[in-house]
Amino acid sequence: MILIYYLILITILFIIYVEYSVGSILLRYNSLGNRSINILSMLNFLVHPLYNSYLWNIKTLDINYPFIMVIANVLYNYI
Repeated sequence: MILIYYLILITILFIIYVEYSVGSILLRYNSLGNRSINILSMLNFLVHPLYNSYLWNIKTLDINYPFIMVIANVLYNYI
């Protein structure tokens, strides 16, 4: 059960980091000019490396969600 909380924490921290480093993934401007939460855009960004190899570049591994989750699982099992 602790693993689930750990993975949720890693996911939240990842979303915050991606929003800071890439920008306008979760929080986007809508047609009225207001910032709004766009969950579909974030979900698409999270699974994008599974069908496009661009995010598997060594320079973009920090914003690659599957890679981060594998590293997080390895660290969880090691510690």
